[in-house]
Amino acid sequence: MKTIREQIIERIIAELESITPANGYHNNIGLGHVYRQESVIEKNTIPAVSVWEISESRERNKYGGTVRVLIVKVEAIVQVNGNKQPATVSNELLADIETALIMGGEAANLDELIDDIQDIAAEIALMPADNDLSPELSHSTPDIVPLPIERKLAGASIDFEISYTTAWGDPYTVSQ
Repeated sequence: MKTIREQIIERIIAELESITPANGYHNNIGLGHVYRQESVIEKNTIPAVSVWEISESRERNKYGGTVRVLIVKVEAIVQVNGNKQPATVSNELLADIETALIMGGEAANLDELIDDIQDIAAEIALMPADNDLSPELSHSTPDIVPLPIERKLAGASIDFEISYTTAWGDPYTVSQ
């Protein structure tokens, strides 16, 4: 038996894997390119998406359930095709991720598990392509630098706040 939190993460991954042009998205992520708690930059695999479980707060409600607020970060990197500007592709990537998780499709069907999902923060192209920073970027923060344009990569990250309620002391059962 899986906890509700685990089921939510599995459905998020399934929905992100459905991001393909055939499903109406700008980018092509597809099956096998979504990872959990792994740096997509260090994998050096394009396209790639990572789902990070950042934190979860909990509070008892008046009905005896536990209201949980899970913060999830989704990071993604894709190849820039054609003559598109990387920032444009990064913005399209943000839109694809937001649409997939908030509007959802058959793959996720999060509605039966969650009370609400909201995007709460987003960034574009702020991930290094590798750990070796070039000298011309030495004035930048060493952990966060723009993706190099010559690699024709676009990156984005978006944070989601997901509220769900379980029975008190029972993370396996959805409650009110």
